[in-house]
Amino acid sequence: MKANIPRRRFLQLASAAAALPALPRRAQAQGFPNRFVRLIVPFPPGGGGDALARPLAQRLSEVWGQQVIVENRGGAGGNVGAYQAANAPADGYTLLLGAAFLSINPMLYPASGYNPFTDLAPVSLLTVISNAMMVSNSSPARTVREFIDHAKANRGSVTFASTGIGASPHLSGELFKRMAGIEMTTCRIAAPAPP
Repeated sequence: MKANIPRRRFLQLASAAAALPALPRRAQAQGFPNRFVRLIVPFPPGGGGDALARPLAQRLSEVWGQQVIVENRGGAGGNVGAYQAANAPADGYTLLLGAAFLSINPMLYPASGYNPFTDLAPVSLLTVISNAMMVSNSSPARTVREFIDHAKANRGSVTFASTGIGASPHLSGELFKRMAGIEMTTCRIAAPAPP
């Protein structure tokens, strides 16, 4: 994914953000929301989803004048939370923090109980997160080429971390392995424990 936002798109997003203070009057005039709104985060607490969802929920609560409650519903690579959102009443009071898993999981879990393309409707792009390749400071590799050479020389002993099987970092690592002609073992990293 491309991390840079074109200038025109950035200006559109900045204008939309500047207009947020005007939303409470319109939302109150329309009567929505007139009760709390659920924001389902389909991942465990303390991870990247929370880092995005909690400030968003706080700001929406301020703008709408109604509480936006974050509910962490982790499991099955995002499917548990997405299933709950897809089967909630279609009244606008349940939001889902979607991610790449909505495009990936239908191929991995065809019997998940929901169809992200027909059961969910996109509302807004919140962020673009790129995958990055990083190595420990103790690694002898300082460039991608050096890493590939190191992995070839140490076949079977190099690992790479991902957030879970089928997640975007996992699939990126598998693609990198194939393109580079190397072997690496996947190890799952856990979300940090909440403070």
